[in-house]
Formats: sequence, structure tokens, C-alpha cells
Amino acid sequence: MIKVGAAVVRDVRGRVLIARRKVDEHYQWTELEGLWEFPGGKLEPGETFENCVIRELEEELALLVNPTGILLELDAGTDVKPVHIAFVAATAKAETSLVLRVHSDAQWVEPSQLCEYSFCPADEQFLQCYDIL
Repeated sequence: MIKVGAAVVRDVRGRVLIARRKVDEHYQWTELEGLWEFPGGKLEPGETFENCVIRELEEELALLVNPTGILLELDAGTDVKPVHIAFVAATAKAETSLVLRVHSDAQWVEPSQLCEYSFCPADEQFLQCYDIL
């Protein structure tokens, strides 16, 4: 099973960071291309979910975050590609310009606006299970 840390990051104004997956013909999960997600990535050996989101957000978006705890864990994916995702609450350490290294877009949005975006299934499941407002 693949273990993933997904960051639910808020800025000083209370907005939430979401990122859009790139469309890439070499991507292994093409069904997720172009959908929005809470950014993060795969755990490395010996890494906690909190440390994972710190590393991944710095690598993918040049964003420094301070994790504050796990909001929800859930199993997703398919029988062929099972995934365990921990959604980690975090705050942005400073207002900085995001650098898109693996996403096609990233936006800070009001929590009430999240329903306007098409999310990956696991992120959609998180939004249905957890009241982010």
C-alpha cells in the first residue's frame, strides 16, 4: 500500500491551498490528471506524515509549512493501487509566491469556495468527511 501525506494548508487569511494536477501522458494515474488536490506526496521510509508534507510542499511549491496534526486518514485508490492518505493540517510559515514544479496551477481559496472545484476522489472524500469550514 502506498502511503501519502496531503497538506490542508491555511494562510494567515484563513484561505486553503489547493493544487491542480498536470496533464502528462507519462503519468501513472491518468484518471487524476487535471483534477484539484490538497498537495503532498508519498512517504519516504522512516518519515512521518507531518515530515512528509513539510518536504513535499517545499519540493513541489517552494512553500514552508508548519504542520499542526492529522485531520483524517482514509484508504483510497484501487485494489491494484491501494493508497492510505493522511490529511495533515498545516499553516504557511510566510506569504510567498508559489513555484509550480509538479502542478499546473495552485490557488489559495476560501473554504466556502472548495465546492466549486473538481477534486481527486480521495480529496473529495476528505471534504465530505471533514468539515473544513
